[in-house]
This record gives sequence, C-alpha cells and structure tokens, in this order.
Amino acid sequence: MPSYMIRLLSSLVLIPLLVGIIWWGGLPFTLFLGAAFLISIFEWNNIALKLTPSWPKRIILFALGTLYMAVPFSLLSQLEMNGYKLMDDGKILILYLFLTIWASDTVAYIFGKNFGGPKMAPNISPNKTWAGYAGALLGPALTLSICLQFFTPASMDGLTPSWLSTLIVGTLIGITGQSGDLLESLAKRKAGVKDSGTLIPGHGGLLDRIDALLLVIPVYVAYLMLIYQGF
Repeated sequence: MPSYMIRLLSSLVLIPLLVGIIWWGGLPFTLFLGAAFLISIFEWNNIALKLTPSWPKRIILFALGTLYMAVPFSLLSQLEMNGYKLMDDGKILILYLFLTIWASDTVAYIFGKNFGGPKMAPNISPNKTWAGYAGALLGPALTLSICLQFFTPASMDGLTPSWLSTLIVGTLIGITGQSGDLLESLAKRKAGVKDSGTLIPGHGGLLDRIDALLLVIPVYVAYLMLIYQGF
C-alpha cells in the first residue's frame, strides 16, 4: 500500500478518536495526556541516546527534553480544567487549537506541492520549501480567525477578539509550530534517525506528530488568558 494511503488511513482513525477524547474530557482526557506524555518522553530518550555517547550529556538532554514537553502538556491539562468554567466552550477551544495545527500542516503541504520553489532548510528538513512555510503561516491564521470570529464560543460573548489579533496570533502559531518541527528534525538528523518511533503507521512516532504542538500550546494559552478575563 502506498505510504500516502497509510498516512491517510491513520489520520481517518486517529482524528475522530482524538476529537472524541477531547469532547469526553475529564478522566479519559487526563489519562490520554498522561499516556501521550510518557510515550513522548520515551521517544525523546531514544533520540537523546543517539545524540551523544556521553552519559552525563544524555542525562542533561533527557532532562531538558522532559521539561520541554512537560510545560505544554501541563498547560493543555490546565486549559481543559479551566474549560469546565466555560462548560463545553473549553472543549471547543481545545478543538480550535488542534484545528489550527492541522490547518498549518495541510496548507503547508498544498502550497509546497503546488508551488515548490526554494528549499527552506535543506540541511535539516529537505522537503520543506518557503512556499510550504508560507502556507504553514496562512493556514492557522485564517483558521483561528474564522473559528473565533464566525464560531465564537458563547462564553466569549462581548469578548470576541479583533480580526487583527486573531490573524497575528494565528500567524505566530504557524511560526512557532514550524520552529518546533524544525527543532525535532534537527535532533533526528543529528541522531541519524528518520522518525522518533513507529507508533503511528505512515507517520512515525507520536513525537513526530506533536512536535509543532509543543511550542504552539504556550502561545495559544497565553492568548486565551489575554482575551478571557480571569481565565
């Protein structure tokens, strides 16, 4: 079976599952986050072991990687708990977060395939182009703006942010997401591995799928705290 079909089938299974867990919330969501965090640490540890033969350096890399992942996972958990103050709106805001990430990946792929052009960072991620990078910024900018402007959660009545702010933050989400992706690509290249793992058929490891999300979550949560008084 072609690799793109395997990727598509994996997405068709995982996306509805993720949406269901987010909407269920509570303990299932907490357990899901905990499992994802542990798997991510395990995959990062496997990369760290290949980055250097020095055990002191390996321990430092593992500690830094754990902290790097612990902050966004903790913020996502806090976002879910704070969401209970907003009833189902909290779940909707988490779904909007994932929609912006998926939009970034999707529009980047479309732009990269159709426009091509100069490579962005050939020594780190050979397939990335500047056209794809432009799509990776445009996708979340438009998606976040549409979500918050046309599908504004009820609890944001009177607090709807401006188009300018959603476009700016959406673009920032695209920038930080691409930065997170490049950071993991750089670590994998230096470690001499293609993927962080084999958990997700056609996609690699879990870390390969959430590398952008890790840097995006702090930006998104900070924005919500800014526009939601007392969030």
